[in-house]
Amino acid sequence: MPDHFAINGTVLPADQAKVSVLDLGFLRGVGAFESMPTYGGHPHALGEHLARLWQSAAAFGIAPFFSERDVRRCIREIHRLSGHPELRVMIVVTPGEHTHGVFGHGAPTWVVIARDIHAPSAEAYAKGVSAVTFEAARNLPTLKTTNYLSGTAGLALAEKTGAHEAFYVSPEGYVSEGVTSNVLVIQGRRLMTPNQDCLPGITKAGVRIVAVELGLQWYECRLTRDDLYTADEVWITSAVREILPVVRVDDHQIADGKVGRWATSVRAAYRERCFAESLRDAQAEVDAHV
Repeated sequence: MPDHFAINGTVLPADQAKVSVLDLGFLRGVGAFESMPTYGGHPHALGEHLARLWQSAAAFGIAPFFSERDVRRCIREIHRLSGHPELRVMIVVTPGEHTHGVFGHGAPTWVVIARDIHAPSAEAYAKGVSAVTFEAARNLPTLKTTNYLSGTAGLALAEKTGAHEAFYVSPEGYVSEGVTSNVLVIQGRRLMTPNQDCLPGITKAGVRIVAVELGLQWYECRLTRDDLYTADEVWITSAVREILPVVRVDDHQIADGKVGRWATSVRAAYRERCFAESLRDAQAEVDAHV
């Protein structure tokens, strides 16, 4: 089945889903986005993702102009047309077409891109992945914008070395996050994660709940490269990858080089929670409009 996307609420075949060349997302690189998977065909944590989307869009003057119900309708239609069991959903918002001055615009644009989920392989979860570090500061680290320019050097290094992810390291030597993920470290029963110069992760927040329930102690603190190198376990978290174990950072093997027990048990519990939450939220939306 061909891919279908939604432009301003209208679902179209991918080859008909077009955005103007005058859109400020294209002309000036101004945009915000969110990504999430579906569980049982329903988007996970859609309300939380939309709240963060509007927080990011407010930085370029865009207030909420479509609803959670609008997005659910688009996802349901794309899911039906796609034939895929699950989807990776991306919602993008831009100021819209340029009309005057530098950033003058008319009506804003919103796009829903939903494709086959393409999560990491079972082998990646079973054997773990590698990551590299690089020195750079992410632009607007607390907002999720379409501008990934600061991460290009890191991603190029990751590709060159065969690594899955690249972690930002500040000039002061602190690890903040991955280019496309949050980073977490386990030492004993302490689960540690940066709390400065990083995106407040929706997945990370959900993982925290599950991890604490299973007996880990949560710490938000600054981390260095050495904290990663000497960790019992290193994870990256993101909406589609959930919890992905990292068994090598730069030239350093993490612990025994195998996936740790906490990564496996916490991810299993987290996935179970995601299915339940996605179904609950979808039913709540139905009940609200009966």
